[in-house]
Amino acid sequence: MLMPSLVNVPGIENTTDEFRQKVIQIAANLEIDPNFLLAIMSFESGASFSPAKKNAAGSGAVGLIQFMPSTARGLGTTTAALAAMTAVRQLDFVEKYFMPFKGRLKTIEDAYMAVLFPKAIGKGSGFVLFTRPSKQYTQNRGLDLDGDGRITVAEAASRVKQRLGAPPSVQVPPDRTPVNVVPPNVTVLSKGMSGPEVEALQDELIDLGYMTLAEKKTGPGTFGQKTEAAVTAFQHDNLLAENGTYDAATQAAVKQLQNGVQLGSEGGVVLPMQNRLVAAKLLTPQQLATGPGTFGQKTQKALMQFQLDHNIHPTGVLTAETYQALYKTVPVIPPTKVQGTNEAIDTILPPSGPGYTVYNREPGGTDQFGTQTAIHALQDLAQAWAQTQRVLIQYGDISRRGGGPFFNAQNPKKVDHADHKEGRAVDIRPMAKGGAFVPVTFNSSNYDAALTKQLCVLIKQKFPNSVILFNDPKLIAAGLTKQHAGHNNHLHWLIK
Repeated sequence: MLMPSLVNVPGIENTTDEFRQKVIQIAANLEIDPNFLLAIMSFESGASFSPAKKNAAGSGAVGLIQFMPSTARGLGTTTAALAAMTAVRQLDFVEKYFMPFKGRLKTIEDAYMAVLFPKAIGKGSGFVLFTRPSKQYTQNRGLDLDGDGRITVAEAASRVKQRLGAPPSVQVPPDRTPVNVVPPNVTVLSKGMSGPEVEALQDELIDLGYMTLAEKKTGPGTFGQKTEAAVTAFQHDNLLAENGTYDAATQAAVKQLQNGVQLGSEGGVVLPMQNRLVAAKLLTPQQLATGPGTFGQKTQKALMQFQLDHNIHPTGVLTAETYQALYKTVPVIPPTKVQGTNEAIDTILPPSGPGYTVYNREPGGTDQFGTQTAIHALQDLAQAWAQTQRVLIQYGDISRRGGGPFFNAQNPKKVDHADHKEGRAVDIRPMAKGGAFVPVTFNSSNYDAALTKQLCVLIKQKFPNSVILFNDPKLIAAGLTKQHAGHNNHLHWLIK
């Protein structure tokens, strides 16, 4: 199973890889789309994703989903304690809050109703929440998008859906900004599929400059290598997971472009576009910092200037013509991909699978290449682990393609990970209590020594000649691991 692709919701740049990975893990536990959780937290926190975000109306609510004081008490904590937590730690309480609704939140409407009005879960988008006159209506009158004196589930959820970027599902008056929503059920298109949906995708890729008509003619309506390469290139340019499939996040980005990225647009392709305007010296980094991912007047002015510079009518809208010109003439330089010469190190570890996930993965998985035998060993171990455990193994650095060097982030002339050049060594996070997706050492209070020992035992059972470097004295005494400098916070498994 592939790791879900995350939509660039407004404020996602304020989150860490650890935060996003934990959202994916929590979503799996709750049987919910992780993008629903991200959209809700983006909306409720004002795109800050701050655990200390206070309710502007003075209700006393705080945090990622605006926990009310009474809600916090019901979860065994307080709003003061929640506000003092890290965002990653507060996710534990987000999960705890949503757990009673596990398996019931199949749409973004129902997911948001779990926060706003739980009694409306499963009632449908037309269900009326509040009517005028009433105190509840007055408090939420901004959600009455059509001004008919009634607030429906669809209207209440629309502003959350806007965070995901797709076409409107509720009718709004012409003097209001249209609301974007993402369809709750998306068919993912991938290599080997065919049909009118694939042909429509190919036409979109041609409009955006990622395919030519001649390339389409080699397989119209067939999702082959050329279509896969074009989708991957689009994903790369727009900071999406480069998996080559036309998944929900990629569809949302394309739909956003179809609708017109313009003043008021948020999330999705806005930030990648802004990055290019900065590279073109039409938008300053300081201006971008005032509203990353939000299409404001500064972004509009910069885009209009770009259009004028390239003989395009200055509408201030990212049309297909403007998109092609901007993305072709102002590339954002990607990180250097360092490769070695060992041709056997040519297999990349998928970002997730039965029994495992990954952490601190570089874009495109450039740090998670190994020999085919080693990658299969990682997957085999995880499958065996999943037979008895729900907690996921967390894999980190393996090797670069061909065994290329890992340069030190602070000192580019220094090479790290000298023992990660053969494609058969992997870093693994020690287990944390509760299966949390957090870094731990064997001295940490949340280190799960028993579960980490079980993992080491399983490794030794399946791969008896393996060497594991990890500095937990008890595991060393048991003959499961060996002491090695710098290995307090990860297990280094040399696959033999």
